[in-house]
Amino acid sequence: MDETIRPLVKPRVHQQVVETIARAILRGDYTDYLPAEPQLCETLQISRSALREAVRVLGGKGLVSSRPHVGTMIRPRDEWNMLDVDLLGWSIEEKPDPKVVVSLIEARQVIEPAAARLAAQRATAADLAAIERAFLGMTSARKANDFAAYNAADQMFHTAILAASHNFVFRQFSTIIGAALEYSFSITLRELGHALPVHGEVLEHIRMRDAEGARATMHRLLDVAISDLKQAAPLAERQA
Repeated sequence: MDETIRPLVKPRVHQQVVETIARAILRGDYTDYLPAEPQLCETLQISRSALREAVRVLGGKGLVSSRPHVGTMIRPRDEWNMLDVDLLGWSIEEKPDPKVVVSLIEARQVIEPAAARLAAQRATAADLAAIERAFLGMTSARKANDFAAYNAADQMFHTAILAASHNFVFRQFSTIIGAALEYSFSITLRELGHALPVHGEVLEHIRMRDAEGARATMHRLLDVAISDLKQAAPLAERQA
């Protein structure tokens, strides 16, 4: 039996099959093609119909493509849909790729400063309270040296600013930005909370309705994040 994956049991077989094969691909267990259907079905203890449905879902995520009489090919990594929430989450746990994180932060450098500017113009009292609550959570977690709590509060801070922009499209990036933060935390090595003061500056600019100050400070905050990442993974800097 293939030692890289384990047989699956009901319930939620479909979800387990998709995740198990995806994780194997992300780890690099399969580099060219998936094993033949009979072999995978025996290993996972599932029917061919269940396997084919899982392959269809994996195809939608950009991981594989099926060719009649040839097999199921692993697609090039650059074609994987790494904005897929499942793939991002599994990647964090399996094999963080600094190159992906750099790309996500570069995207954040475009989206989040604009969201902060809009938040300074549009935030309601409830929006401001949510941003401040997240900032206070970061502050408390830093004092307690609680890595997990700090990360969770950091995600809440950025998500609250996206929500305060009252821009529907920006709000859709909340999950992706949360995954990007989780990804970054998993490989960076700087002192916990070293960028906390800059978060506080962003909050104050939004509170004071200083749209340009909020935009510029958020951009500076993300510059710190990408600098941290490149210090932790010099290879990413050469590949970015």
